[in-house]
Amino acid sequence: MVAALCCALLSVAEAQWSPPYEYPFPDAPPPSLYRERRQRVLQYLGPRSLLLVYAADRQLRSGDTYYPYRQNSWLWYLSGVLEPNAVLCLTPAGIHVGGRHVQELLFVPERDPRHELWEGARMGPAEAESLLHIPALPRARFDSILVHLLEAADTVYLLAPQLSVLRLPLSGSILSLEQHERQWLRERFPHVVLRRGFPPLASLRARKDTAEVRLLRRAIAITGEALALLWRTAQPGMTERELTILLESEFLRLGASGAAFPTIVAAGPNACILHWTGKNRPIAEGELVLVDCGAEYAGYAADITRTFPINGRFTPEQRTLYAIVLEAQDSALAACMPGVPFRLPHVRAQAVLGRRLRELGIVQREEELSRYFPHGTSHHVGLDVHDVGPLDTLRPGYVITVEPGLYIPPGSPCDQRWWGIGIRIEDVVSITETGAEVLSAGLPRRIEELEALLQKSRR
Repeated sequence: MVAALCCALLSVAEAQWSPPYEYPFPDAPPPSLYRERRQRVLQYLGPRSLLLVYAADRQLRSGDTYYPYRQNSWLWYLSGVLEPNAVLCLTPAGIHVGGRHVQELLFVPERDPRHELWEGARMGPAEAESLLHIPALPRARFDSILVHLLEAADTVYLLAPQLSVLRLPLSGSILSLEQHERQWLRERFPHVVLRRGFPPLASLRARKDTAEVRLLRRAIAITGEALALLWRTAQPGMTERELTILLESEFLRLGASGAAFPTIVAAGPNACILHWTGKNRPIAEGELVLVDCGAEYAGYAADITRTFPINGRFTPEQRTLYAIVLEAQDSALAACMPGVPFRLPHVRAQAVLGRRLRELGIVQREEELSRYFPHGTSHHVGLDVHDVGPLDTLRPGYVITVEPGLYIPPGSPCDQRWWGIGIRIEDVVSITETGAEVLSAGLPRRIEELEALLQKSRR
């Protein structure tokens, strides 16, 4: 009886205690900036439109263990909220809640001391209002308010975790989740048109403001410091996995939340596999190591690639091909300026690579280049490492990669001395009003710089 009473008192104490909530990124953009973004979106919405932005789902790993949570970038961009099971509503017509007429409304789960005992403090509606300066209600009220919003709307734009398909295990039948949602809407609100995504928002996200560029610079600086440690440490005989662990642990030590994407460390012929995921191979004397990595800081991703000789000195063949990729990157970087076609850096890189490979006899015609350079040269970078944004024209505020490469796997139809060499050089570039700034310019990439740095670290 006494034991049962003690357990009951303990349960009550546990249920009453709640740790204070602290926003995990004190140098994140201010609430006023998130509000400015929402106000711009509201200007693009029709008078009876409704934009719904849902938090990312938690991903179960096994049992009751989940993968580390990462917020839906759309919701992060518009609100800064990092909680799962949250929903942001934007409606130009507005809605009356609690004596207020609001055009923006955030729903987040109420705080639960029992859950917080296991997982730590969460942001509830009160914290959302005080920290993010946005009207907020408990998530439990969303369903009833959504009915009123849909009754008054003519179009609903949905930004939610990917509505994919489910394959049933026995019959093999495929169920479309998006089709199910559309059917539900037709039955209950036939006057409402469902749209996936909201193109004006993608254009807004493509143009990075000063707060975003500041966070990108920090992510890039962390990545550069981690690469510098790797160059000081890497030695023949180490494995790809050892270098990966070194990089990613340094990201964490320097304040990043982790890697923005699975780190690629590819040695020797593995560098000819664009997204190499194996890690166990020891790195042999004389091999090149391709490292494609990026820290994530306050949600923003770096994306840097460097290729270097494990013993500190390029072989003649490695040096020749590296110089070609570097020349291609220089040509592509020179093409980065506002008003030019988005593909122009890629076209310039292709021209250099095609011409130089013909001179070496590795290809005979330009059409053969895709065998050794099968990917594009640029993509947007931001809250996602492959961020959203138009691909028509480079504009001020865009932040893109410039990443030409050459990959000549064993067995290629060229002289055997080139076999097994994979090289990529990647930097992050901010398009300005008058030209471009290489945000990762402080990371060495030229042959003489890399060899001097690597040989110094081996003395």
